[in-house]
Amino acid sequence: MLWLIGLLALETVLEGLLCGLNAGTNARQRKAMSVICITTLAVVTVLLSTRLWRVWLWSVPFAAYRIVNLLRVYTARLPQARLKAVAWGAFFWLTLVQLSLLLVTWGTHELHQGRLLLNTTMALQLLGAVLLLRSTLHTWQHAALQRSEKPLSDRQLPSLSVLVPARNETAALRTCLEALVASDYPKLEILVLDDCSVTRRTPEIIRDFAHNGVRFIQGKLPDETRWLAKNYAYEELAEAASGDLFLFCGVDTIFEPHTIRRLVNILEDRGKNMLSVMPLRQHVSRGGNSLFQTMRYYWELCLPRRVFKRPPVLSTCWLIRREALTKMGGFAAVSHSISPEATFAREAVTTDSYSFIRSDDSLGMYSNKPAGEQYDTSVRVRYPQLHRRLELAALMSIAELVFLLGPFVGLLLAGELPRTLAYVLVWSLTLVFLFVTYGFASVGARLANPWYGWLLMPAAFALDLMVLHISLWKYEFGTVDWKGRNVCLPVMQLTSAEPAASSER
Repeated sequence: MLWLIGLLALETVLEGLLCGLNAGTNARQRKAMSVICITTLAVVTVLLSTRLWRVWLWSVPFAAYRIVNLLRVYTARLPQARLKAVAWGAFFWLTLVQLSLLLVTWGTHELHQGRLLLNTTMALQLLGAVLLLRSTLHTWQHAALQRSEKPLSDRQLPSLSVLVPARNETAALRTCLEALVASDYPKLEILVLDDCSVTRRTPEIIRDFAHNGVRFIQGKLPDETRWLAKNYAYEELAEAASGDLFLFCGVDTIFEPHTIRRLVNILEDRGKNMLSVMPLRQHVSRGGNSLFQTMRYYWELCLPRRVFKRPPVLSTCWLIRREALTKMGGFAAVSHSISPEATFAREAVTTDSYSFIRSDDSLGMYSNKPAGEQYDTSVRVRYPQLHRRLELAALMSIAELVFLLGPFVGLLLAGELPRTLAYVLVWSLTLVFLFVTYGFASVGARLANPWYGWLLMPAAFALDLMVLHISLWKYEFGTVDWKGRNVCLPVMQLTSAEPAASSER
């Protein structure tokens, strides 16, 4: 076995040289070295895992991500300087974590402390579930609507522009506009941009509402070396708008007549510059359990975002003052960001001028995004949420496996362990905390049937892992299509100094 370890060490040195020095320089040499490293790493890892699986099996996932990193070097889709930076960064952190894990598992194996490792993992799972629940409760309570905001008179209300980008939309766009023109907000203009739709139906629907005051804007093709198409549509809308406040929303958003007025009242009462809203699902059918959207809400609610000045934010509906948007540099400052609203929220929260709220029936803001579009959105934003960093995707995947799916596996296998009752009790308590946390995002936002939807939590966690890796693979090696446009290459060519996405929902 020593010769295998020596071969693995030699491969690691060659891999480090490839990622740090040769990435993107000589195509033939780079590809040959990549193939040698991939083959050696895969074969040696499998052989070591079969000979001493208690030690080596746990490092297999990190070896797999290192292979993905080598594939990234082999294909060389990124500019040379960026490829070198991201490949070396991923290699360094993945190798460091893998080596640390190997030392822990080797030590516990040699000292016959496997039980201690299992008990420590179980305790950390329980602690993690408690912390997730605590953070979710804090965010949920903080985002609740207050009934005490002072209503403003028609005279006191600022002018407001509702800005809706639309591309290849039909029924959802009509429903959205019907709700908007029914608004009781007195100083309202509605602008809808046809973002170069490939069908004629979208501009026809927009023009059908011209007699209701809806302004039609014909979008232009952006320079894709400088702009993501959606951000350019936002920029065009903002330039054409005249309101003091901008309300950006998707075509799947539905408002009650009083909703916009209430949102402005909340913004003014709290003295904020920006507001983002978590909508309710309007209808929950018997089989209608939205796992994709639930997991997007789950990650916004359960992480201690305020500690790191990364507040929860959703793109479904967000309100911002024109003046504040201008001071932040407008959309030109986030032209390549998958989630520009997340960048604005991060900046606004540093001056305590941002609020995240969740809708209820008194506010009356709903979203009914179809499952297919939910999946597309999840794929589009999941990898950028991790700043397009392979090592962060690896750590997130391991964390989900250990802390979210691990208690289920442990409970199923508890009968094979000594002191079965103790393990069953701890893992059962961990799962109770996880189910309650998941319930806030699913049942609380009406994304799942209240009687049994929360039971789909294991499937939702597994689905989230799948979406993460589909998103990773498409961004690194394929294409990410959004309404007929590939957003992959403009996003992946961002430099570290440019804003990265946090979330989009």
